[in-house]
Amino acid sequence: MNRDREFGVLMGERCGAGRPARTTAIRMPGRRSIPAALAALAVLLSLPLGPGTAKGARQPSPGTKASPRPKSAPSAAKISSATSAAQGTIALIADRRVEEADIRRAALVMERDPLRKTNHALWRKKLLDLCVDRELLALEAERTGLLNDPSVMRRIERSNADLLYAALRARVLIPEVTPTASEIDTARAGGLYRRVKVQYILAVTDRQTTFKVYEELRNGARFDSVATLYSMHPSAAKGSGLGWRRIGSLNQEAWKPLQHAKPGDVFGPYVNGEAHEIYKVEAIEEPDDAELRETMLRDRQTLLEPRYHVRLLQKYKFQIVPDQVSSVIFASATEKADSILASLDARGRRPKEGVRPGLGVIARLEGDSLTYRDIGSPDVLPREPDGKVHIHDSSQLLMACAMAVLPRLIARDVRERGIDKEPDIARRLRLIREEVSTRAMVEHAVPPLDSVRIRAYFDSHGSRYRRPAARRALVAVFASEDTARMAASGWSRASYRDSVYGVQGFRKREGASARSLWPRFYGEISLLDTDSDPLSVAARSLQPNQISPVIASPNGYAVAIVTGREAARGYTFEEVSGLVAVDAREDAENTWVTAQLERLRAATPARMVPARLEALRLGMNSDMGGTR
Repeated sequence: MNRDREFGVLMGERCGAGRPARTTAIRMPGRRSIPAALAALAVLLSLPLGPGTAKGARQPSPGTKASPRPKSAPSAAKISSATSAAQGTIALIADRRVEEADIRRAALVMERDPLRKTNHALWRKKLLDLCVDRELLALEAERTGLLNDPSVMRRIERSNADLLYAALRARVLIPEVTPTASEIDTARAGGLYRRVKVQYILAVTDRQTTFKVYEELRNGARFDSVATLYSMHPSAAKGSGLGWRRIGSLNQEAWKPLQHAKPGDVFGPYVNGEAHEIYKVEAIEEPDDAELRETMLRDRQTLLEPRYHVRLLQKYKFQIVPDQVSSVIFASATEKADSILASLDARGRRPKEGVRPGLGVIARLEGDSLTYRDIGSPDVLPREPDGKVHIHDSSQLLMACAMAVLPRLIARDVRERGIDKEPDIARRLRLIREEVSTRAMVEHAVPPLDSVRIRAYFDSHGSRYRRPAARRALVAVFASEDTARMAASGWSRASYRDSVYGVQGFRKREGASARSLWPRFYGEISLLDTDSDPLSVAARSLQPNQISPVIASPNGYAVAIVTGREAARGYTFEEVSGLVAVDAREDAENTWVTAQLERLRAATPARMVPARLEALRLGMNSDMGGTR
């Protein structure tokens, strides 16, 4: 399914509040109006929460083991017996259980459902139905054998690696690089973490002129005035103030002199490429231990992940097979990637045939090896327009092999440390496996829609795609607020266009939007009455031909003049073809999933314990006080 839509596995109408009217004026691709319960199931499949996440939920102790799944589905009497089923089991679907943690996850997803306030008992029943449907879809995906599909396995492996690395980082890697008291003392003595407030000049004048400027500054010349004349740094327009900086972040030649600096001292000139830097110290601060520890930890975290990856590859003795390098590079240059993959046998190898090179094990490591099949997926080696994956040298091949093997090495390292056995991590790994396989099941079941069906969908759902009323405005964007204010003050309604076109030297951007206009660009754009960005809000208060005050835009400071109004209308297919394709695909998936759930509910009925559902405290505030 389309991951750009965030959620793709949708739920049937059984647990929903009905299909809302889809008459919103304008909808961006990330804003969908699918049935509430269908979206809720999608969120539930994607939400990586472990037990005890919701407020008031019990946290498992580190030594607590996850309850084993029953080998067969017991009777309803056994479920209700405290001695037969695992404590906290609320429903059984075949050999799958819905437990307290599942209901809590569903409660977070459905927190804003109106039923929570109007009919709390029915809302709880919806939570249980949501969890049951999720398990039914996951069970069906498992039955189809998708967990053995290589592409699904790779997606699960990558998602698992993300989760496991985050757990390893928090439990092992961060504590390893957290500064000790002695390291903090050493860093303080080195002086590089000392904070200085400086004025700054970046001069591109010749060496003789630069030293002359430096001497004038040392003899009392105003730093901000000199910066206006000689500095090419943006700070020159703001009095040359660079603000607070750590000594270690400034020019390396300045480190030693600045450690003994006093307010008012001028240092330089220091070489920076073709330019020279000059500093003037305004104030000095010594960081306390907490600030020093935080700064050192942040610096160390910058390279934490790549250094861990290198250690991991070294730990498991990863190395490229030299004899295969030229063969892989030649094959990639002369054959399409999919053709190479199709030519491999079950072990990922192929013999030499004519000019076509033989391919075997590309890289080895302790207890494992890599073939072209491991690196040939588009996630590791993206296809070029000609269908090939041009590997230019051994370094690029090395990087591709490392990218392919790191997810399994991370899982291996975490497994050896025993972190994957923790109840919360084990649960999340299961949720990842079920989510990926369920998404893959829907992708396989619902074929891609061709252009004819997408156009037919637009024709039959035209009322969904309405463009609201808008104001047409000519907008110019500046880098600084002061520059924008000075420019706007000299403009009149009659001279606005000429000023923007010629005098100010702006460049025109065709088809611009509020977010695509950058400083020194202008464009005529439509600002919808439903948009909430500052530029659109400000434009709604303007009359035609009225110039706006300076507006903080996403990319700078804007000045706009409203040139007219645009009435509400329907979008053309060309304007929303991408959104229509997403909606058409989404509705096709919804229809398929709803039909599957109706069949699965009848074929695999859930055995529930309503009393446990009612007794479960979700730890969520109620309007009448307390928590439920």
